Amino acid sequence: MHKEALQLQQVFFNHIKTQLLPHLALVDEVVSVLSISHDSAYRRIRGEKSLSFEEIQKLSGHFKISLDQVLHLKSDAFIFNGKITNHTDFTFNNWLQNVIQNVGFILSYKPCHLFYLAKELPFYYYFFFFLLAAFKSFFFMKSILYYEDWKHARFSVTDDYSKYHEYYQKISGYYATLPSTEVWSIENITSTLNQIEFYRITGSLKSDEDALILFDKLEEVINHIQLQAEQGVKLHKGQTKNPAGPEYRMFVNELIMGDNMQQARIGDTVITYMNHSVINFIVTRDLAFNEYAKKTLDNIAQKSTPISEVNEKERLLFFNRLRNKIYNAKKNVAANPVYA
Repeated sequence: MHKEALQLQQVFFNHIKTQLLPHLALVDEVVSVLSISHDSAYRRIRGEKSLSFEEIQKLSGHFKISLDQVLHLKSDAFIFNGKITNHTDFTFNNWLQNVIQNVGFILSYKPCHLFYLAKELPFYYYFFFFLLAAFKSFFFMKSILYYEDWKHARFSVTDDYSKYHEYYQKISGYYATLPSTEVWSIENITSTLNQIEFYRITGSLKSDEDALILFDKLEEVINHIQLQAEQGVKLHKGQTKNPAGPEYRMFVNELIMGDNMQQARIGDTVITYMNHSVINFIVTRDLAFNEYAKKTLDNIAQKSTPISEVNEKERLLFFNRLRNKIYNAKKNVAANPVYA
């Protein structure tokens, strides 16, 4: 094989290695995708035999690799991958499973860290409190995914969502063990407050009491996050202390509204998740995009106020402002009952 072609083929296989979970072997994956023997796979990996165009296509498609990215070709395109949630081949249940798979993938690397530029309450926290998770599940299926079965449905905290509890438990457990940095603003809980109130006044809740209980659960989330911020570590639901827990850093930025972008550091590389269509995410490993995004996130963090472990006064003021928004929402329910 020509020296330059050999180098490009080795670059290609090295890039595939970065896509693999730590416990997977490159040679085994090549054998599986190309349906060849281990000896033939080793020869291709070592550069003793050239890959055919068909083999390159199969490997690129399976591992979702952009050749212009790997070979450093000039291009204005960035390659993202993802699935769009619907009611047929990628349902809400599949979306929950996909969340679990993605967080589990990040956790499989050491070190790992997730940077979350939040526009809303980071959605993982809904799953720490099952009643709130049930409401968000209802909201997604009724108002975002437009599932026909949910078109005329109404929500109550007494409804049975137990079939989702295993998903909720897994997601919250994973996120509680994932070192994270979050950038917040005071508006992060506004959309959830508005969703609860909109469903209340339009009759999609079964009672005013349902709204009050959901507001209480949202306040429990805020209390949980404040404990994390005070200690600088992640906590599982119900924990008040976790000295050896994973790192938690929290920043407040009142000038920049986040977009729910997440960037994960996995080993020596990074991947970026972009939120779209409310519930969906697409992911990229594009080096140029990720480097740019990382610089942007680092710059935003530098221009934000850190409130985890330090700046107790700013931390207390921020969380009390969040609680005041919840208090005003409760007060409005009492002043303007719908189901009286």
